[in-house]
Amino acid sequence: MMRRLLITCAFLLLAEAALAAEGGCGTETAAIIAQAYPTAEKTSETEFVADGATIFVPEEEKGSGDGRHPVVCRIWPSYPERLLVAIPLITQVSETQTTGDLELLVLDASTLKVQQRLRLKERIVDDAIAIKSITFDTARYQLADRQIAFGLRLAKEGASRVNPIEEVSLSLYTIGSGQLKPVLDGIVVISGSGEWDGSCAGTFTRTTRTLAMGKIGASGYADIVVTEKTSSSTAAVDKKGDCGERSRNDVTARTRLSHDGKRYPVPEALRPF
Repeated sequence: MMRRLLITCAFLLLAEAALAAEGGCGTETAAIIAQAYPTAEKTSETEFVADGATIFVPEEEKGSGDGRHPVVCRIWPSYPERLLVAIPLITQVSETQTTGDLELLVLDASTLKVQQRLRLKERIVDDAIAIKSITFDTARYQLADRQIAFGLRLAKEGASRVNPIEEVSLSLYTIGSGQLKPVLDGIVVISGSGEWDGSCAGTFTRTTRTLAMGKIGASGYADIVVTEKTSSSTAAVDKKGDCGERSRNDVTARTRLSHDGKRYPVPEALRPF
C-alpha cells in the first residue's frame, strides 16, 4: 500500500511539473527577451519595451484574458532540446482595441539562444472579439520524413452576452532550410455561437475539428484528415416555468488537406474570422 502511495505521489508531482511547463517561461522570461531583443528596456516588473512594442511578462494570477497577452513558452517534446516561445508585441492599446504583432521563436533550451524566428504581422487584434489565450500545440504533426510541425492555438471570444461567440484557430509551423515557416496558416478547430434572451430561451451551435496525419504520399508529405463534429441545442421555458434544453445529434464531416508544395491550403469555410 505504501509503495503504491509513493508511486501515485510521484506521478502527481510529475504531472504538476508538466502542466507548469506548458505555458510558463518561469524565471527565464527576462533572459529570453534579452536574447531576442538586445535593445529591450525593462519599464516595470512585468513589462519590457522593444522597438516601440510592449512585451508583458507572465504573471501567475493573470493571463491573456486581461488583455495583457504575456510571453508563452513550451518545450517541444519532439525535439526536447528546443524551446518554443510566442512573444506578443503590443503596439497600440485603447479603450476599444489592442493591436500588435506576434513573434514565434525557436530557442536552444539550454542556452536560450535564438535559432529561428518568424514575425506574424498584426496577428494580435482585440476589439469586439478578443484573444483570450495563446497556447502551443505540440502534438506530433509528422508532415514528412524527418519533418515535424508544431501548432499554435489562438482562442477568441466575443464581448456580447446575449450573442456569445467563440473560436479557436490552429496554425502549424515547421523548420525547413534553417528557417521557421508556416505550413498551415489557420484552421478553426473550435467554433461556437448562439443567440438567447439572457435568461433561458435561445439556440446554440458548436463545431469541433480534430486533425490526424495520413500516410506520406508520392509528394513526400502526408495529407491532413480533418474530422468535424457539429452539435446544436435549443433552450426554452417549459409549462412549469423551468428552463429546459434539447440537443440535436452530432453531424460529422471529413475534409482532406493536401500539401501543394509550399503549404496546406485551407478552404475558406474552415478559416478563422
